[in-house]
Amino acid sequence: MGCLRKTQITDGIPATQSASPRPARVRCVRFVLALALVSLIAASGTAQAQDNTTAFYIGAFSGPGVLDVQTTDIDGFTGSQGVPGQSFEYDDTGFPAGIVAGRHFQLGNLPIRVELDGALVGLPSASRQMDPVGLDETATSEWRWVGTARIGVRKPLGRVGVFLDGGVAFAGISNSFIDLDPGTNGQMDVDIDDSFDDQLTRVGWVVGTGIEMPVAGAWNIRFEGLYLDTGETGHQAPNRLGVNAGTCGPAGLPSPCRYDIDHRFAFLRLVIFRSLGG
Repeated sequence: MGCLRKTQITDGIPATQSASPRPARVRCVRFVLALALVSLIAASGTAQAQDNTTAFYIGAFSGPGVLDVQTTDIDGFTGSQGVPGQSFEYDDTGFPAGIVAGRHFQLGNLPIRVELDGALVGLPSASRQMDPVGLDETATSEWRWVGTARIGVRKPLGRVGVFLDGGVAFAGISNSFIDLDPGTNGQMDVDIDDSFDDQLTRVGWVVGTGIEMPVAGAWNIRFEGLYLDTGETGHQAPNRLGVNAGTCGPAGLPSPCRYDIDHRFAFLRLVIFRSLGG
């Protein structure tokens, strides 16, 4: 993915850039899910499928996800020609995997579903657009984990069910801005005074839709898309030291330097789950 990941903001320590190869864990999860899907489809010819509309269920999922990030430089600190209010868009893709649990039940004649899920994401996204000339300022965001709590309606169409749901999303996020300056050792070092590294848990909203169908016995599969938005967060670099201490950007605004970061996450996943009875 070619992104700056887990850069330590330590004054006087050279900054490092590393690639972000897909972890072996993700490849294993995808292989296991694919193998399970093939096995279930093969078994469907000999097993009687059932569509439990009032049952608890548990399962696992994986699929491609896209993290979309927008960073706004409020004061115009970044770049050789900083512009107050300038925004930078960047994104990254990965294959999160996780677990899901929920229940189908009837509310009168209306089929309802309540569901909880959680996933390890580990999806970084970094931008070198901040200073395309010097390449010495980089914004990085990483979603470490995500969970949702959703409620929705399900419309049976023969053996297939179509559903629409929504609810609350929770995400563990790391946001950072790295400013590099020439060090005494001749290398580019992190300027801790003009950088930040914030760890936070965000609450937002999620909507989803998809289809699901029984495969074999109590086993079912689902194809669905989710869209999560955790909103905008505000961050500050101290900017207390050095020749530009107390001013930020071309307008000479007071310290600190301010940034807003907005996160959105789109997730297309395959879910394999098992009903546990009515």
